[in-house]
Amino acid sequence: MVRLPLEIWREIFCYACSDGGYTGTSVALACKLFYNASLPVRFYSLSLFSLRQVELFLNFAKSYEERYDGRRLKVHHLLLSFPASPSNCRPELSSEGSSGESSDPAEQWITARRLREHDKAAWDRRFLKLVPALLELAAPHLRSLALLQSDGFALPAIRHALSRLRELTLLVGISVMLNSDEAFDVDGGSGAPSPSPPWTPGSSPAPETPASATPSSPPRRARFPALERLHVVCGRHRDFVLGDTLAHLPRLAPALTHLRISNATYTHEHCLPVFLRDALGLAHPHPGFDSPATGAGPAWLAQADDADECQARLRELRRVLVHSVPPPSSGTYEGPYKDYLALVGAVDAIGAACDATCDVSVQTMRNGRAKQRHWEQVVEAEWMDRIEGGPGCWVGCEGDEEAAARV
Repeated sequence: MVRLPLEIWREIFCYACSDGGYTGTSVALACKLFYNASLPVRFYSLSLFSLRQVELFLNFAKSYEERYDGRRLKVHHLLLSFPASPSNCRPELSSEGSSGESSDPAEQWITARRLREHDKAAWDRRFLKLVPALLELAAPHLRSLALLQSDGFALPAIRHALSRLRELTLLVGISVMLNSDEAFDVDGGSGAPSPSPPWTPGSSPAPETPASATPSSPPRRARFPALERLHVVCGRHRDFVLGDTLAHLPRLAPALTHLRISNATYTHEHCLPVFLRDALGLAHPHPGFDSPATGAGPAWLAQADDADECQARLRELRRVLVHSVPPPSSGTYEGPYKDYLALVGAVDAIGAACDATCDVSVQTMRNGRAKQRHWEQVVEAEWMDRIEGGPGCWVGCEGDEEAAARV
């Protein structure tokens, strides 16, 4: 063991420590030689599941920097998961109240709600102190990021530049990362840049760059200029409407090539197809045409002249996957299911239009509701698979030669 050169050991550790820190921890505990030899590389992939873990890692990173003359840890792949509300750790109030307080159920409910709001406000302040510091540490080398949260627990918005990020996965509450940044300046200027005019679905695209700019030179203020793959998983109780959030994508990630939207359902029928048409530069159907879900042909596909005049807002986009789930059974009321069929039909029509006019692949994937109850485990497994060179959530991209490439 001691005869093997240190460089070879580090290469071995680099390939072994690709599971979010589990193998790295085992290697560090094996012996003193492995602890020291793996130190520079065992944090290449890191998974943290609480603010306490984030705080402990930041403290370790600070001591590492002090010990090694300003040298900083390198984090290439990061998974952050916050599955539960901070108030879950607080004991429930008893039926007799606490400390002799009134046992009136209404007053107990009000008291419990105030305690939850107090806990959430304190947790948010801590989150906004620790998570941006972690992203600041990881930003110079970060290639993939997965941010997971509970469907009933909202995270504060994050506005942080990640210049080398290539893959981003957001589980529930996607506006945490995809949000407005009118006062955001990537170059670090002191003054706030002039805000770009707002864009609404269906409106004509506003110019993002000067006339001399090219698709290969992203806007100066792009928050994720190198982002190529984005996977968003919509929540059951949030993300009902994606139009306002996805409208920020052309400015935040102009180099995006792959987009997957999972858990799409009937509530996205009015926003998702509109966004995809604008992103891909396809003409919108004229008012009065039937939806493809009704059985009528997609008449808007014949509008070649209009399509030629449209400008794609995501010019590099080449693969789109829309994973959809049907609405819950609602007895005799069929409105949600009709909207769901309209969504699927509209996305299929967009895919047909792309097959006929451009080299963009738009595919739909459909699953039953019972199969999508463990997204946290699914996303974590796909994140690790991508680190190890697998396709991850992009397994449905037929013919994609880069799907199995190492991130």
